[in-house]
Formats: sequence, C-alpha cells, structure tokens
Amino acid sequence: MPEAAPTRSVLWRLLDRAFPPPGGRQRQGRRPPSLVYGLNDPVPRPNLLTLASQHAMLAATFLLYPILAATEVGLPAAQTTSMLTACALCIGIATVLQCLPTRFGSGYLAVHIPSPGAIPLALQALTLGGMGLWGATMFTVGVAQIFVARLARPLRVLLPPEVCGVAVTMLGVSLAGPAFRRALGMATESAEVAPAAFMTGAATLGLIVAVTVFAPRGLKLFAMLTGASLGWVLAAMLGVDHPDAARIIADTPLMAWPEPTLPDLRIEPSLLPLMALLVLINLVDVLSVTVSLERMNDADWRRADMRAAQRAVTACGIGNMLNGLSGGFQSGLSSSSVGLAFATQATARVIGIAAGALIFAIAFFPKAIVALTLIPSPVIGGILLYTSAYLVVAGMDLIVSRRLSERRVFLVGLSVLAGLSVALLPLKEQIPAALQPLFSTPLTVAACSAILLNILFRIGIARETGEKVPEGAHAFPFARDFLEKQGDVWGARRDVIAAAIPTVAQALELITDSGLAEGPVELRARFDEAHLDVYLLYDGEIVQPPKERPSPEALLGDAQEVAGFTAYMLQRLSDHVRFGRSQGRARIALRFDH
Repeated sequence: MPEAAPTRSVLWRLLDRAFPPPGGRQRQGRRPPSLVYGLNDPVPRPNLLTLASQHAMLAATFLLYPILAATEVGLPAAQTTSMLTACALCIGIATVLQCLPTRFGSGYLAVHIPSPGAIPLALQALTLGGMGLWGATMFTVGVAQIFVARLARPLRVLLPPEVCGVAVTMLGVSLAGPAFRRALGMATESAEVAPAAFMTGAATLGLIVAVTVFAPRGLKLFAMLTGASLGWVLAAMLGVDHPDAARIIADTPLMAWPEPTLPDLRIEPSLLPLMALLVLINLVDVLSVTVSLERMNDADWRRADMRAAQRAVTACGIGNMLNGLSGGFQSGLSSSSVGLAFATQATARVIGIAAGALIFAIAFFPKAIVALTLIPSPVIGGILLYTSAYLVVAGMDLIVSRRLSERRVFLVGLSVLAGLSVALLPLKEQIPAALQPLFSTPLTVAACSAILLNILFRIGIARETGEKVPEGAHAFPFARDFLEKQGDVWGARRDVIAAAIPTVAQALELITDSGLAEGPVELRARFDEAHLDVYLLYDGEIVQPPKERPSPEALLGDAQEVAGFTAYMLQRLSDHVRFGRSQGRARIALRFDH
C-alpha cells in the first residue's frame, strides 16, 4: 500500500494537467442586479421544475435534426427511434456534466442539443456504413474535441472581445434565417408566407417579449412557457400544427428501454475533412455561447474565461464520445437556451442540472420524445426569433466594449459582411462538398474570417512602445494623447484607458514637479490582453512611498512630503505600483488589470 501513493500522486498530477479543475483563480464576477436567480443561487422547487422543463422542452425539439438525417437516408423506424433515445440519453448526461463546476464542465447553465451542422456528416457516414460507421465517426470527433480543448487557453490572444462579439452577433444572424422561415410558414426559400403561421409565430414572439418586458419579476420566469403554450393552442385553432400528430403520438409506445447501437472499429478517410471542420466549428460555437453566459453572470465582464471554455469543449467531447458508443447524434451547446435564460433572467446552474436530468428521463418515454418533436414549427420560429434578437445585441455590445482602431473596424466590418454573404448569396452550392459545412451558416464564415483577420492585422503592432516627454509638456494632455492612441492600436477597454490617464498624469507630475528627474522622462506602455503596464523612466532619485498613510497637511509641506503623498495616492489609484530601477534608470511601474 505505501508504494501506491506516489503512483496515484503522479496520475493525479497528469489529470490536473490534462483537465484543470475550476478552482484556483476562477473569476468571481459581480452579479447583475437584473438576475432573478444567479449562477450559484438555490432555486425553489416549483420554480426549478418549471424553468428546467422549459429548457428540456426546448432542447428536445431539436431532436428534429437526427430525424431529418434518418429520414433522408431512409433509416428503418426502429433504428431512428434507437438514435433518438440514445441522443436524448447522451445530451442529458452531457448537460449535467456541463453545468457542474468540475474539471469536465464549464459550470454555466449550458444545455446540449443535437448539432444541425452535423447533418452533412451524418448523411455521408450513414450512407457509407450505416449506424456502425456513424457511431465510430462521432466517437472520433469527441476524442478530437477533448484534445482541441487543450488549445483553448493559448488561443486567448487570438480571440479578443471583438472577435467573440462577431461570433455572438453572427450566431444570432444564423438563427434568424430558420427562425423566420418557421415563423412565416415558409417550408422552402421560394414558398409564400402562410398567414396562419405568421399569426402563430407573431403571437408566440409577442407574448414572450411582453412577459419579459412588462410582467412582474416573478412572472418573467415563465416567459417562454407562456408564449409556447399560447402559440401551440393558436396553432391548433388555425390548423398549422402537424396534421397526423395525434395518430403518430398514439402509435408510439409510452415507455421503452433504449437500445444502443455499438460503433464499428473503422473510420472512413473521406470523412476526415468534414470531421475536422466540425471540431473547429464546435470550438467557435462553444466560445460564443460561454462568452454570452459569462456576460449574463458578470456585470463587470472583461474578457473570455478560457479555462471555462476549455472545460466546456471537454464536456462536448465527452458527450459526443457517449453518442458514438450508443448510436446517438452529434451534439453541441444550445444558443437557444441562452436566449431562454435571458428571457427568464435565471442562470442558476442547478436549473441546467435539472434540465439535463429531465432530458435523460425523456429517453425512456418515446411518446414524450415524439410529442416534443411535433411542436408546431411557427411556435419554434417565434422562440428562435427572440433568441436571435438577444444574441445580435449581445454581440454588438461585446464589439463596442473595446476601443476600435482602423484595423478593428475592418476586422469587424469585413467579417460580418463575409458571414452575411452566405445568407444573401447561393455560395454553398458553388464550393467543394468537403468545405460546404464551413459555409453552412453565417456564424462559421464570419467567425473564421474574424480569427484570420485578427491574426493578419496583428502584424506591425508592437506589444510595447514609448515616447520621450517633451520639456515643458503638460502631464495630463500628454498622457491622454499617448494612452488613447495606443489604446486604439491595441483595442484596450475604454474604461481601463480612462482610469489610467489621470493616474499616469499624476505620476508624471510627481517626477517633473518634485525635481526628481535629471533630464528627460520616457513614458512607455505594454499591453498583453490581461494587463496594461505603464512605465516612467528617468535619471534621478527613486521615489520613496510612505509606509503609513500621510496626513492631508503633507500637501502643504515641502516638495519631499508632497512627493510622498502623491506616491501613496498612486498605490491607491492603480492595481499595482512599483518604485525601483531598471537598467540603471529610476522607474515607476504602474499596472492596470484589463
């Protein structure tokens, strides 16, 4: 027994390195006052059941995607039912794992749903090798996602808020197309608007918005449930629900044990390009959803928490491995659940855990699965329109949170236009089949364009720069012009630059007015996405800050007392300050957290 302890210790360290736990420096944000139930809040049982049911019901409606794939390739009814039950089981487990604050989940209210982007891959895999090859393909994608999750943190520099903002905005735009088609009753792009479907979709959307905006705080929790219920009743009255819904539900058994399908032990090489694209698309999609959830839970949000994103991708990988082993359908995070969380102003992770448990339980009730997939299309369209509107605005808010230089203006503008080109032009049919998933939605095109343009536009931007302070220059205008110029180049947060300007000006006045500098003063700045460091270099004496708080009368004393008071204030105005020497010159180093 004593010899086993070192081995366990080594294995535990390897586990910590591969799957970092959420502890340590995990960010604890300030709770927005509008939230009814915050991330860590307990939820009373009646409200918990209602909120979780809304998320579970919304997630189950997306089982339409595996139904579409199965119908397209002509899978037998037994295999289709098996795929649906296995998918419900796996997304339920993955949702619980995702919402738990462990090393294998983000800890946010993030619900898993079948991924629509996986339909092209599913069609090819099912055609080439049936359920066995499809299971092996999903399992391989899941393993790849777990490995790619390790790259999430190093990519933080390449994924600043403006890139994340483009992704979130275009996530909303990507939902807008199918949402409008459903809400207007347009089965195809050339179909005409169906008045009954329009009335149903408009009523659903209008009631959700009305409850969200005008209802008392407690009733906001039931916004989506209220809108969906009224929409379903109206759809039945107007005859826009599924014509054979009653017969289909009646022919489906009430309860049944899931019958998983084991994967083959082979991979089709021709599917590898599509698999790689899906892994990349999932990474961008997960980052967009987690950033939206972070902003909802943190009133002082600054930048993406890449540790949380890494764990979110890991949970997606585990979920897809389970789907592969059981014959389910590839899954990802639901952007619609983000809109639902915003509508209800409830982001408690316990809601997601309960929703995952409900989705898991649905797998044993085929009749419930079929009933949820028969929710009238205009009702789903109204819900998706609400989600789309929230995501578009949330993405714009992310974009303008930073100072926009010419580089960033073109990064955002060109990326958005690239994404819109997919929605406005028939480009998908004119590119090779292997690349079509990349052009399947505005999100993937815009996000990839933003990442590539961010890499391109970083060329020529120095991480550190400096200027000599002209003799007789006024401290505040010089510090303002220097920091605003560099803030635009670096894309720094507006509030951080605004807070740094008076502090740096005060430090500059301390050096020049007290006679500490024996010659010119050099002002330098360095930026690394996490910190803004400003250095004042000069030849002369080092500033000696007082060890105790000086009295206000020090401002009426000699130059040394005034300098000591100013040095003390610098320690209070910046996040960190150091007085010392660097390469033989005296230095004041000011740090501002970004």
